Amino acid sequence: MKTDLLNQMPLLPGETPLPKAPLVVLDDGTNCIPQHYLSYHHTKSSVSDIIANIEFDEKYVLFVDQDNASIFIQVGIIGKDNYQSAESQDSEKIVYGRRWRIEPQLPSSEIIQTAFLALMKAREHEIRELFKYKVCGVESKKENITTPFSCHHDLPLIAMSKATDSSTHSSKARYTLTSDDIEACLANIRYDHAIFTLNSMLPLGDDKHLLNIDIHTTTNTSLPEVLDNAGKNAHLIVESLNENSLLYAVMDYVLQLSNRYVEEHFTFKQFARFSRKQSIQKISALSARTRVDGKIAEDGDFAQTFANANYETDTTRVPKISSGLLGEKIKGQLKSFDIQYGILPKNED
Repeated sequence: MKTDLLNQMPLLPGETPLPKAPLVVLDDGTNCIPQHYLSYHHTKSSVSDIIANIEFDEKYVLFVDQDNASIFIQVGIIGKDNYQSAESQDSEKIVYGRRWRIEPQLPSSEIIQTAFLALMKAREHEIRELFKYKVCGVESKKENITTPFSCHHDLPLIAMSKATDSSTHSSKARYTLTSDDIEACLANIRYDHAIFTLNSMLPLGDDKHLLNIDIHTTTNTSLPEVLDNAGKNAHLIVESLNENSLLYAVMDYVLQLSNRYVEEHFTFKQFARFSRKQSIQKISALSARTRVDGKIAEDGDFAQTFANANYETDTTRVPKISSGLLGEKIKGQLKSFDIQYGILPKNED
């Protein structure tokens, strides 16, 4: 079939076809060169052009910048301070998430997916801070508002002190809860100023229970997915009727709401790739059509070019093994496997 070069899908900035890369004709007659037949030479400018085509929540700003190490994507989050009351703040602030590194040879699709993951994780960071739990102080006996799922806890301290090991403390975390206990536990939770109440519970066997929870928003509730679920029932499965299982189940639920919100509202060129409304069957059919292994086999020269390009890309991703405790640990770990393929790491000079 003769291809129409005038009807060829344009490449994105930073993309170059491999020599003699095959064209694939799509169902609508458009010609394209799939991403696995391209080489990538991304710069700050090309990454910026790609990110400019992404839309999400206006309170989440995607930045592209570069330092001495590499190009990176960074999320800026606009909103109120999670650790102060909403009433005490007369304006919003902006905070910045971690830097997500972009390699120059990274496929454009993976750059878009990196932005997606950066937004999802930045939002998760905020979500964990919005989950507030009221507890009674061990010594002061005063009620304290805590953020038990926050990312800001001192992990080395927790690991070394074993201060959170429930087996060494008298805690509800180990005891079976009644429906009244569950109600009391839920009453101590505030999530984005919303509250939860128990509607019903059903045993499922193996100590698991299905809890039907109602969500009640307040005037200060702002997360769109929480507002959308106001008055609706949340169905939670708890592994056992104890405080830990209940709190983790609620946390899992609000994280799921957040992740689904990102999936449905993240778009590239107005296309919501990660939306669950996209047809898996059609995505599979398109993937099968663009994976034209037969065309590679027909052209021996391109097959070698393709293999060489993949190998060169792989070599840029091989880390070195440093000396010290981690290096010795990695060497021992690798020795336990019979690795016949791939590129093994070398010792750091």
